[in-house]
Amino acid sequence: MAPVAIIAKHLGYEVSGCDLSQKGYYCEALTKNNIEIQQGHSDEHLEGVDILAVTPAIFDLNPNHPEIAAAREKGILMTWQQFLGEYLHEGKQVLAIAGTHGKSTTTVLMGATLEEAGFDPFVEAGTVYRPWGGGCRVGNSQYFVCEADEFNNNFLHFSPSIAIINNIEMDHPEFFKDFQHVKDSFKGFIKNMKEPRVLIVNEESQGVREVLAELSDYLKSNSYKVIGYYFNDKFDFDFSAEYKGKIIHGTQDSTSFEVQCKEWTDVFDIGLTGVHNVANSMGVLAAAIELDMKIPVLKSAFKGFKGIGRRSEFIGEAGGVKYFDDYAHHPTAIAAMLDSFRASYPKCGLWAVLEPHQISRIRLFFDEFAKAIGKADRVVVTKTYVGREKLRNLEPLDMELFVSRIGSHKAVYIEDFDQVASYIKGNSKEGDIVVVFGAGESYKLTRKMLE
Repeated sequence: MAPVAIIAKHLGYEVSGCDLSQKGYYCEALTKNNIEIQQGHSDEHLEGVDILAVTPAIFDLNPNHPEIAAAREKGILMTWQQFLGEYLHEGKQVLAIAGTHGKSTTTVLMGATLEEAGFDPFVEAGTVYRPWGGGCRVGNSQYFVCEADEFNNNFLHFSPSIAIINNIEMDHPEFFKDFQHVKDSFKGFIKNMKEPRVLIVNEESQGVREVLAELSDYLKSNSYKVIGYYFNDKFDFDFSAEYKGKIIHGTQDSTSFEVQCKEWTDVFDIGLTGVHNVANSMGVLAAAIELDMKIPVLKSAFKGFKGIGRRSEFIGEAGGVKYFDDYAHHPTAIAAMLDSFRASYPKCGLWAVLEPHQISRIRLFFDEFAKAIGKADRVVVTKTYVGREKLRNLEPLDMELFVSRIGSHKAVYIEDFDQVASYIKGNSKEGDIVVVFGAGESYKLTRKMLE
């Protein structure tokens, strides 16, 4: 919500907001942009207000709160995604980044690449990018890059002319009934696209393949330009263009990779590690070329990109132990991140600390989470961040069973953050890597351990 508030302010809206706390990971950017944050919620906030844009989570947590009820009665209630799509995107050429994983990194890389090329874009992403001082860039052009989230069908409020889909997997079981429901949501997002309708996809994603197959006739009859990218497993589909990637070599903080298409072959360097990040950057590359960006400019943008907040973010080092913070809260993402750390630090002891995110997600992917987090040498599982499921009275998870599924020889369950920090301090050794995973309060834990 913070980037949307900041962009709205710069576009001439009067913006204020409220939350249960006036402090948080994203608050600094709001304060710097002179956006008032009031503590607590009250219908008195609505005096003189034309739009109340809310997080969809509020409808699970407190749908009948007086502030929400009053806004609903006045006809001024909407989600911030609806406000973004209907108001801030108006008159813009929208480039939307969708997918189960990698949206924020891809969105910021797309924005930074357009910035390097002089396109002067607006950018909105659910993260913090240090060079911009937050999760947004306020531009002065027709281009608007945004993250497009499938939860709650949020991205159905957007009508992009260019869309990148990194991957499609089952997630958000608190909203989606099954995987077909997820795919139908993505199909709706694709059908909302407007001309020139450039759809760029990771053709190695099984979910993407199923959606393309189910939409094949629609895409052809509506003149979509479908572009694919892949490393090894090419999908049999009538793509307008394709890009084949090949990783050449990597360091602890960068990767060189080759890209091949019909017209050319070239080598790029990016300040990120991991196959997943290279794959996502190929989607950006395809979009940039559709916008007639020159290869040297694209190379420069990639080389200068060092990642975003809470995505393998190095927090600091103490006692010879390096601490990293990562937003991953899905087994596929956690597995990819641990593979990346293992490749970058092959001789180091690798710790994974997991703050499970929502009961329904852990329950759905119980074995997958255990297998993914078990890629680390040592594992600490801490209390579950329940989030918007707080009022659903779900049966608590059996965390001891979860730990035993990971492996009792390497995993422990410690609920209290202070005790987790003490345990890591007492059991880690010089040269170890500690990666903290979670999308709730885990960023506080990373800093607590460093302290």
